[in-house]
Amino acid sequence: MEVKETARSMSHSLSNYYKSDLKTGYLEWKAIQNSTSEHIDTKLISNEILNQLTKDKVPFVDTSIREEASVEMAFGKTGMVSSDSRLVVGRFKSPSHKIKGEINEVVNFESGSRIQYITVTLFLVSMETNQIVWSEQTNFLKTSKVEGYGL
Repeated sequence: MEVKETARSMSHSLSNYYKSDLKTGYLEWKAIQNSTSEHIDTKLISNEILNQLTKDKVPFVDTSIREEASVEMAFGKTGMVSSDSRLVVGRFKSPSHKIKGEINEVVNFESGSRIQYITVTLFLVSMETNQIVWSEQTNFLKTSKVEGYGL
């Protein structure tokens, strides 16, 4: 539930920023870094945010498939692919901004409890200037009992 709410809140904020301040350009996602002692499925958070942003019509590019697409374009030029399904050269889009994220924590032990303060932060970085142009942060407090604490 916390992941969905974090994704919804952050994607809404970024969508508003894109539509009001950027207005043009393509975004690209960079994997979220998990710097906590917990196993956190960062792909789940990423997918939730990307799904929300895509629904809000924020444009993305995935440069990880460029090599495969280039091979397919070159094959199309051999004449072995019909003209109605051949990929057109020169239509790739470059990202103007990258979204990156971090998950960090501070851990304290108090009266037999482990208290974790977890922070999820997203940044939008301009590829042209390397300037962070937008950021959003969400915090969670997680407590758990510690067996044998203080013995």
